[in-house]
Amino acid sequence: MSEQISTAVEPKVVKKSNFKVVGTYCQTMMDERNVKIPRLMERFHTSKLHEVKNRINRPCSIGMFVDPPNWNEDTESFYWIAAVEVDSYEKIPQDMITKTIPAHTYAVIEYDPSVHDFDPYPYLHKWIKEKGYTPVDGFGFEVYHPYTGSKTKYSLYLPIE
Repeated sequence: MSEQISTAVEPKVVKKSNFKVVGTYCQTMMDERNVKIPRLMERFHTSKLHEVKNRINRPCSIGMFVDPPNWNEDTESFYWIAAVEVDSYEKIPQDMITKTIPAHTYAVIEYDPSVHDFDPYPYLHKWIKEKGYTPVDGFGFEVYHPYTGSKTKYSLYLPIE
């Protein structure tokens, strides 16, 4: 068994242009997320992904959370979208959704679950506040290079001001 490293790669700040995604989604509570999200991600990558004909930036894919306004994680559900980036919304499979992500500045951290033994979400939120940035609520996303299952390495993007 390999020894896990408890320190993370230093987060960075990047600007990203707007982009379009197409995918499938589920609605979940925080206490159900560790079952529902992996199930959605697996289903999307094994049986739905091939239906997206105008995909760009292969082999990357995206997992995105979208929270309702003034979200309370203890009492309200949120949405998780399993998606890929596309160049247009033409020829979208009928049972998939589209979402345009606005241009934004993001705090980003590279996370490898086979190496790191911490939760990157609170780690990055803490870093954002320590560096004097203001987090932007409502969404964030993971970029997989590519998605290979629950132990996939990813880049976590949280929007900031």
